[in-house]
Amino acid sequence: MQKLFEKNLKFFYENIPSYYKLITSIKKRNFQIKNDNLYHNGNPIYPNSITIDSKTISTNPLKNPLWEKSFFINPDFWDEKEFYATGKVINSFMSKEKNYAFESDFLPTTMLFGLLSGKHLQNLVEKYYFQSLFIYEPNPEFFAISLYFVDYEKLYTKLDKRLFLWIGGEIDYFAIEKFFYERVVTSSFLNIYYKAYEHPLINDAIAKFSNIQAGKLRGWGTYEDETKGIKKHQKNINKYPILEEKIKINAPICVIANGKSLEEAIEFIKKNRDSMILVSVGTAIKPLLKHEIRPDFHIEQERIDILPDVLKDTLPFFNGYFLGASVVDEKVFKMAKKPLMFIREAFTLEDCYKPLIGSSPIVGNAGFAFAANFTDEIYLCGMDLGFKIGQKKHASGSFYDDRDDTAKSGIKIKGNFDDYVYTDSLFLSSKDKIEKMIEMFNLKVYNLSKGAYIKGAKPLKDKNLPKIDKEKVISQMLKAFKTKKYPPCNVDTKPLLKALKEAFKLKITNQKELTGAVDFIEDLVKEYAKIDKKTFTLLKGSIFHILINFYALSFSKNPKEMQEIISENLDVFSK
Repeated sequence: MQKLFEKNLKFFYENIPSYYKLITSIKKRNFQIKNDNLYHNGNPIYPNSITIDSKTISTNPLKNPLWEKSFFINPDFWDEKEFYATGKVINSFMSKEKNYAFESDFLPTTMLFGLLSGKHLQNLVEKYYFQSLFIYEPNPEFFAISLYFVDYEKLYTKLDKRLFLWIGGEIDYFAIEKFFYERVVTSSFLNIYYKAYEHPLINDAIAKFSNIQAGKLRGWGTYEDETKGIKKHQKNINKYPILEEKIKINAPICVIANGKSLEEAIEFIKKNRDSMILVSVGTAIKPLLKHEIRPDFHIEQERIDILPDVLKDTLPFFNGYFLGASVVDEKVFKMAKKPLMFIREAFTLEDCYKPLIGSSPIVGNAGFAFAANFTDEIYLCGMDLGFKIGQKKHASGSFYDDRDDTAKSGIKIKGNFDDYVYTDSLFLSSKDKIEKMIEMFNLKVYNLSKGAYIKGAKPLKDKNLPKIDKEKVISQMLKAFKTKKYPPCNVDTKPLLKALKEAFKLKITNQKELTGAVDFIEDLVKEYAKIDKKTFTLLKGSIFHILINFYALSFSKNPKEMQEIISENLDVFSK
């Protein structure tokens, strides 16, 4: 045991100095190793012994009741009317057979929450190969104890880039997200985890994992979604003035979103409406007009077909400037009295134009990015990006009044005014993007929203601002929009499809090779973003959906037959 401890110390000293410092900084020991057990205040931690209980824990995790298991995809046939390309490929190899059989030495995505002695980890490493392994231990002392039982050099050598180790303190949400999204496809099938002991930080980590897992398959998009956006863009481009330049104005901008706290911010907005440029986003327009607040600009960026119906009772009566992403339905632009256009970030054809940097993932980000394009002083109202469990997420008097909008679960984070609120993966991604923009552009941001705390933004409950010459300021802002003709922007999918056809010929004889092959194809698609971002954006979602279904079904049938069928059908994306 002592030799292994010393070997591990040397390994961390040479390879991960921060963990070496963490181990050597522990001065007081609360747990003792003796008689094949861990003791705390004279009481044994393991019911039997380290050896016996660790063997019980590590025996066949896939069938072991001590382990939690979660499937995230149930392979099924797709609707080929809606998904005429993606559905055709997936349905060509789809099977009703779902009796998953795992090889005796392979484990899917595996999480260990807590180590205690870590002996069960060593047992697992000696027997199994992993899709990936995530280890979280909030107590550095247990990590130090594990150095007597786990050969970390062997662990890192065997798993290489498939290992993620987090020791001490509260785990960062984005660290978990990074773990999943480095291997997004193969980690989206089956996850298993073992919780070694009860601890608030472990429960917090499991909750964060659960939230990320719930949203993992969301947001991939499909070829059909992207094609729909391209078709709408082609109908709209060259018809309306488009945001082309960055112009600085000497006036603050208030970005108004439809979080529940918008109800409380109404009086601030009314009081200062002649002191700021008002920019509403998404469904905020309806409650604002209800309160006789007329924004100077209103922004929409979703390509959804129902948007004209959502806006038919408001936009035709709005006298301000409507700013729509080029992928917005043409009917929406025709409703607007003063239509303007921008290119949204992460759109397939964005490289052919000047996209509004920072405008994804949600329309609130588009509003913030628009404001940052013109001013260094921004006020946020209703930009909650968080909620309270049991309460509605959006302001009353909006599109969400007739929908189930009550928050039922979420990730606990710091609140802007409250000690904490809850949020979800999409809001967290939005918050992260805003925080990065604040830092990048050195913005002065004031947050009046009763939701998530936004790093770099100052919480503010009220303020009296000096009046501005709005007409003059808006005329300045309009100079950033240009009326011009753009040449056609096309996408050539054939080179990537050719590479994918070759990749689907990879030899697969076991589940370790299967996982490696799927990861290789995922990396091929990701790397292609550096060569041709348009093709990457157009095809990524559909290829990922094909891959996850292929990966899942390969645990119940021979992958070779499916590989050949997929390769034969990929040309549907070149039509």
